[in-house]
Amino acid sequence: MKVRGKLRNRYWINEALSVLFLSVLATAAFGADYYVDSTRGADASSGQEADQAWRSLDKVNETTFAPGDRILFAAGSRWEGQLHPKGSGAAGRPIVVDRFGAGPLPVIDGAGSVGRGVVHLHNQSYWEVNRLELTNNAEKEGDRRGVKISAANAGLIRHVHLKGLYIHHIKGIVGQSITAKNTGGIGVFIEADDLKDTRYDDVLIEKCRIETVDNTGIFTHSGARGSNSTTRPNWERRRITGLRIRGNRINDIAKNAMIIRMADAGLIEHNVCWDTAFRTGTGNTMFSRSSRDTVFQYNEGYLNRSQDFDGSMYDADLDSPGCIFQYSYSHDNNHGLFWMCTTQPDANVIVRYNISQNDKGKIFCINYANTSCYIYNNVVFVPEHLSPVIIDERRDADKTYYFYNNIIYNMSPTATYNWRNAKRHFSNNVFFGHHPEGEPGGPGKLTSDPKFVNPGSGALGIDTLDGYKLRADSPCIDSGLALPNNGGLDYWGNPLPRNADTDRGAHEFVAGGEKSGKLRRRKK
Repeated sequence: MKVRGKLRNRYWINEALSVLFLSVLATAAFGADYYVDSTRGADASSGQEADQAWRSLDKVNETTFAPGDRILFAAGSRWEGQLHPKGSGAAGRPIVVDRFGAGPLPVIDGAGSVGRGVVHLHNQSYWEVNRLELTNNAEKEGDRRGVKISAANAGLIRHVHLKGLYIHHIKGIVGQSITAKNTGGIGVFIEADDLKDTRYDDVLIEKCRIETVDNTGIFTHSGARGSNSTTRPNWERRRITGLRIRGNRINDIAKNAMIIRMADAGLIEHNVCWDTAFRTGTGNTMFSRSSRDTVFQYNEGYLNRSQDFDGSMYDADLDSPGCIFQYSYSHDNNHGLFWMCTTQPDANVIVRYNISQNDKGKIFCINYANTSCYIYNNVVFVPEHLSPVIIDERRDADKTYYFYNNIIYNMSPTATYNWRNAKRHFSNNVFFGHHPEGEPGGPGKLTSDPKFVNPGSGALGIDTLDGYKLRADSPCIDSGLALPNNGGLDYWGNPLPRNADTDRGAHEFVAGGEKSGKLRRRKK
């Protein structure tokens, strides 16, 4: 009987050890949850239950987290300081920052602190930061950001996702210097790569709300190894792959809503940006710089308040080969839809299937040298009380551009064109309404009414533009120039014909009505 009792005890000991071993494996595989509560927590607690929450940011910042861990901040709690946790996740097991409980977003207030960001990750991969409210206001300007993602001599930094953040009142530096441009809402930096090639892959900024920020809303930046030019080998070693910036709302910005540098085939979509260039008095709303094959689509930009030349919704800036600007809505900006500030090697920049309404200044500004820019199937509506420069070549430079299938609906007797030195190619465009001196010609030009459903009726939102669909008796139907590689869809998501005459403007008419009653938003 005693032997049997010993065997029974050994059995239960082995079972307990097995359960403990499996528990350790599960923790290693899935990570642990750590709770933080600014009112009910205590740093002496374990942190691993809601009623055993930690209290301070210091406790979080001194902890090195493991793959699969979650750091959960109590809804309605508030902290002053900076969140700078340590550690990295792993593929399939990111470290996640989020809230727990019902109520307002947890608030982290930088309280005027400078350097880094209110949230800062440095040389850290596989992080997801969600649903926090971040602010850092002060009386004086300073080196401040809501979120700073940085890397230095770190190799490949992967999977940094920022989702559902509310970032506001970040007192950065108002101005046009690089230092000023790199303050603001969210910044992704390469700080050094002199010892080890360093770059990012899989960066997502999604559904964030950014408002009242100096100087820039969202930006990426490389300050390492000199030039950022996409034509130089160093760019390959520091480019950002898998960059997606989508579904964000950005307003009351001192300068630019977005500066997209170093993106390789990035995707910038479904963002709404307004009240930009507000305190600097200059700045295009969204622009590419040293980015290649990056797509800007389904965005809305309005109320750019620039007082000088930079005041358009989009800008293909220096070194932007292959960048595409499409399916977007520009309206009520101090300038217009598109500004080009490229270098001579830049080729295949594309501006297509966009709608501009009530833009006030240079609607298409073909400014600097380039090899090729294609502007086609856009619609521009100019009301009678505005006096924009519909196409402005602005300066003499060795530039080549193609302007096809566009509709210029001009009700203004004071709108103009400005021609300089360019290799320009016009074909199958519509110029309706008033005809300023120097209005371009070209094969297939029409001056008849394009017969929109209700021109000028666009409101707030990219889904409010059905007035720019063609009526069944429009002369624009099947009279456009067939273009290869045209993106495959019109503004509303209707398929485009292949190797056949297309319609002019942003709408491809479908007999019997649209296949889709709403704007179909294709994702890349």
